[in-house]
Amino acid sequence: MPGHVIIDGNNLLHAMHAHAPVATVGRETMVRIIERWAKRHGDDVTLVFDGPPPREGMLRQMSSRRIVLRFSAPVTADDVIIAMVSKTPHPDVVFVVTDDTAIKYEAKRKRCRHTGTIAFIKEVFREPGESGPPSPTASDEEKPQDQTAEDVDRWTALFDDDA
Repeated sequence: MPGHVIIDGNNLLHAMHAHAPVATVGRETMVRIIERWAKRHGDDVTLVFDGPPPREGMLRQMSSRRIVLRFSAPVTADDVIIAMVSKTPHPDVVFVVTDDTAIKYEAKRKRCRHTGTIAFIKEVFREPGESGPPSPTASDEEKPQDQTAEDVDRWTALFDDDA
């Protein structure tokens, strides 16, 4: 089922500079990359950037039929995303991409799926049909639930000062 992906644009752009397998990524390039991904997945995407919109020429270059671009001025992109998440009537179809703690907290509170930017970059650049981990669920930060008693003993022995 297609969903609504809300992306913290500046957050993702910063991560792409360090982790994307392409030479140079600017806002326009990032929009095109996400546009291709969204087309494959059938998702609606809202990309939220901090500040005012760029000048008309750049805004035209960035525009996309598949991606809604939002610029946050006079508030922050975090404020816009948190408001979008808190007001969603269907949190089960919302997927948030951010590394920001306040946004992740609100997504978790509303029970929206969310992931960090690096995990999303890996998903975006994965080739169609390429196997990989499933899309993130409620949180990338949850502890694994399948720890054995042996695992616990090993980690306790390793980190316990009294042992």
